[in-house]
Amino acid sequence: VIIFRLANGTLIHNRPEFKAPRVLTFSTHDLPINLPKFGNFRVRGGRNLEYTLPELARQGKSAASLEARDSSRSEFHFRLAEVATMFLLPMLALALGVPPKRSSSAFGVFLAIVMIVTYHKVNQYAADIGELGRIDPIIALWVPFAIFAGLILWMYYTIAYVPGGQPIGALERVFSKAAKAITSRLPGRRRGVPA
Repeated sequence: VIIFRLANGTLIHNRPEFKAPRVLTFSTHDLPINLPKFGNFRVRGGRNLEYTLPELARQGKSAASLEARDSSRSEFHFRLAEVATMFLLPMLALALGVPPKRSSSAFGVFLAIVMIVTYHKVNQYAADIGELGRIDPIIALWVPFAIFAGLILWMYYTIAYVPGGQPIGALERVFSKAAKAITSRLPGRRRGVPA
């Protein structure tokens, strides 16, 4: 029950059997409101998504079965890799947020979103493979992290310390060359004729 406290109001109570409605003017009035019944919460646990990091670490060391051990180790390293990635995001934002000279495109914002989503999906796939026991979760999750971190650090170094360095400009040139190579090989296009 929740108490709804009203102040300085008028309460009108009207029913079909009343000849005239009842009117009550009040300075303060407490109106009890019954809350809906909620079922009991289920017991926590049974899935790795509900465990804390220390619980996952304990399960990863002393799990009863090989499947439970692989599953908890995979979830543990997945969470750590995802959290470690958060520390790289400011450098990625800086490296991709500065557009190349004489460019007004928002390619950096688009590329940042694509990179982050792709990296997250790679991590999910690596965690699933690690959970199945096909590859050690440390290798499956931390090798992509090292590659992603290396790319971000290179991009940050280029924008921060290389005079005139533009990681987006280099990426735009690569994508432009790739697009030209693809369109030149499309059927119906003659070589040597400008597009």
